[in-house]
Amino acid sequence: MSKPLDQLLKELRKNTRLRLGIWLIIAILMGYAFTLVDDYHAKLVQNYNGALSQLRQLQTIALQTQWDDRALQANQLRTHLEAQLWQAETKGLAQAVFQTWLQQKIQQAHIQSPGVRIDAMVEVPHFPDLWQVSAMVIADFVPENLQSLLLEIAKNPRLVVTERLDIHKAGKLKFTLIIRAYFKAGE
Repeated sequence: MSKPLDQLLKELRKNTRLRLGIWLIIAILMGYAFTLVDDYHAKLVQNYNGALSQLRQLQTIALQTQWDDRALQANQLRTHLEAQLWQAETKGLAQAVFQTWLQQKIQQAHIQSPGVRIDAMVEVPHFPDLWQVSAMVIADFVPENLQSLLLEIAKNPRLVVTERLDIHKAGKLKFTLIIRAYFKAGE
């Protein structure tokens, strides 16, 4: 073991290029180590500054005194929005109520050749007592009649969302209207 070490030391003493090469390798390794430490330090400083910024924001929010007013406003808004929901005891009844309402509005708007499809009831994620039902209406496009239907939908006090309206030419001008209503499970 000492013999190879002795030979290496002799070569180092004799060969200047070998000594310079080893010093260059050591310098490169030290530079690389310094770069790694510097990157790690920069990342730590960035994480610290981000946490400090979040802490300042939380302290600012905690010092605000309007939380009771905001809670009251949120409850009022929730009550107002819940009043706009449709009510039904079962999913099937909800579909039937929505379909009857939609058929009535279509007749009032004098929509000609309507094709109505009511999709299956879907539960709204994270809200177990809230259901949504979608409907698609395809009919001949008559601007006044379509405008009348859209006005009736908009005037409805219960929540009906117009998801999409397409006007296309398939022989005659036709429109496709997709709407969605939200039902709260009744008691």
